[in-house]
Amino acid sequence: MLSTDDASPASGLVSETLAMEYASLRHPHHLPLGIYVLPDEASLLIWQGVWFLHQGFYANSVLKFKLVFPPNYPDAPPALQFITQVFHPLVREDGLINMEGGFSPWRPREHHVHHVLHWLKAAFKKEGLAAVSETQAWNKEAYRL
Repeated sequence: MLSTDDASPASGLVSETLAMEYASLRHPHHLPLGIYVLPDEASLLIWQGVWFLHQGFYANSVLKFKLVFPPNYPDAPPALQFITQVFHPLVREDGLINMEGGFSPWRPREHHVHHVLHWLKAAFKKEGLAAVSETQAWNKEAYRL
């Protein structure tokens, strides 16, 4: 599991970028319904999140997660890791989710946090689950089911 210690201090430029990304979540349609995020008080490189699912296979679930941004963000993508145990083809046992299907390659000037959050929501919908290939699946048992 990624820990709070995994995030080194953010440089000034990365801090500015993350602050702007967080502020952009106030724009209509940037923050998916049911998802809430807040930067960790220990480091701007870590955002704590909670997702209230209302539909689909995971309806009535409340999933806690964190986004961990690398020190060279936005040149490299954030990692998304569930704190709540999740049985999903893209989610490893330690909670880390494989985002390669949505962001391969990661495009630093085109991809933003709101894209990651919308992709996350889509990955849990019926269509998103059906689109997962066996090579993308980190949880083979969930994939087979």
